Amino acid sequence: MSISRSIKLGVAAIAVVGLLSGCTTENQTTPPSPAASSTPSRSMSAAEAVVAEVPGAKLEAARAWDGTTAYVTATLSVTEAFTGDAAALIDYSLAQLASQDEVDRGRFVRFSFEAPGQTLETTKALLASLSIESTQYAGGSSLELANQDMDDRYGTWPAAVPDLPASLITN
Repeated sequence: MSISRSIKLGVAAIAVVGLLSGCTTENQTTPPSPAASSTPSRSMSAAEAVVAEVPGAKLEAARAWDGTTAYVTATLSVTEAFTGDAAALIDYSLAQLASQDEVDRGRFVRFSFEAPGQTLETTKALLASLSIESTQYAGGSSLELANQDMDDRYGTWPAAVPDLPASLITN
């Protein structure tokens, strides 16, 4: 190999490394867009807390993994103190979950609804009344909710923070 060709290859290698380094540095130092910085951050605990304001209701949600696949697991529980509309509570709780930006949805939401007399089939029917498709998750007692249905109902994750429905307000 000639010295001229070696020099050309060396210069080319340095140029490639320089370009790659420049891209990495630029991405690390690029400030967030004004829209991103003006959007307030909303934690998972904030979403859970507003659901807990409904008498007898509690939402617990967290990041979970199926191998290397990330998803969100959410359990909505009600006691006999809850006297409202179950479908409205599920809708409100899932909307609250979709409004937080601490944990992205991942591949899907695994959802459970624990209430007196509630079964997997009745939960599926309540979700279907909200136009949310669900399938039993791994033969267990929870349901996998379709991402597209979640986006169609609540908007792209994270979605807008919902208002408490009048049907869940108690006096």
